[in-house]
Amino acid sequence: QLLRAHVDRAPQITPEFGMEMAHSLLGVLVAFLHSFQRKVERFLEAPAEASPPDGATGWAIALVNCCPPFRAFAERLAQFGHPESEEPRRQAYTALDKVTRLCNHVLTQRLFEDLKPYFNKLMKRKWLTSSDAFDTIVMLITSFTQKLRPLRPEPYQVLVSEVHRRVLIEYVRPLMQVRLVCTSAKMRARVAARLGDEARQLRELFSRLDSASPWLDSVVPRLRELLVLEDTAALQMEVGVLVRDFPDVRREHVAAMLDVRGLRGQAVRQEILGVLQDVEPGPPRHRAFFAQLPVARQVRCLPFHWPRLARLARPRLPRPHPP
Repeated sequence: QLLRAHVDRAPQITPEFGMEMAHSLLGVLVAFLHSFQRKVERFLEAPAEASPPDGATGWAIALVNCCPPFRAFAERLAQFGHPESEEPRRQAYTALDKVTRLCNHVLTQRLFEDLKPYFNKLMKRKWLTSSDAFDTIVMLITSFTQKLRPLRPEPYQVLVSEVHRRVLIEYVRPLMQVRLVCTSAKMRARVAARLGDEARQLRELFSRLDSASPWLDSVVPRLRELLVLEDTAALQMEVGVLVRDFPDVRREHVAAMLDVRGLRGQAVRQEILGVLQDVEPGPPRHRAFFAQLPVARQVRCLPFHWPRLARLARPRLPRPHPP
């Protein structure tokens, strides 16, 4: 408050004096924020070992709540228009972004440790008949976000958007790992129905949480369409839409979905995958999605004939020579 008062009064002396004073304070603020960043890094590493998770959560919330006022003050100082103010403002923002990411990591680490065993149960045969794992995921996320009420609006938005992105990545990961392969049209319909229902629940959940990344909500419905559509031309068109909406999707990701679909015909697969070479990607997203999803390695079997292979493996005894 004291600094703001002096900054506001300085231009009343002369505009040039106000500009120089603001620029000097911006440099001091940058030095302070660099020191603040280093101390936050050291401090948040220690509680993870020495104090219970709830203690680390409280400290992380308190520290990240400091960032919006510092950011607003840096912006206010830069607005005085000094020609060299852009670089220190960028440095101030960078330091605050690092503090925010570090605090968010502390806040979300325990959540995703708790979620991991339930994500591991998705896209398996039991998942088709039981919603227990997914229901637990929704419950844990809801419970986690209730602890975020002390957060200021800006860090809350950043954190919830990051949780939104990571949850969708972990949800889609089993599809890219091809944990489930549809063996019939009926099974494809069941998988697609489950994906559609859970995508709706995730969309509603993160809408209630005011996520600032609603573009993530379309990823599962887009992938679901690759299971629902029957016509090759329609599948090609859907792949084109997927590439437009998610420019970092690659051939391997689409191939994994075709594996889940149970599509074995190489000619049809190549027709569908060939679209990826012809479609021009849309505008890049703020954050990547598919780039963080490795695809399961395809295991290709050699066309051995097993009885013949068994004969080859059988040891040959030397023929006895006639006396």
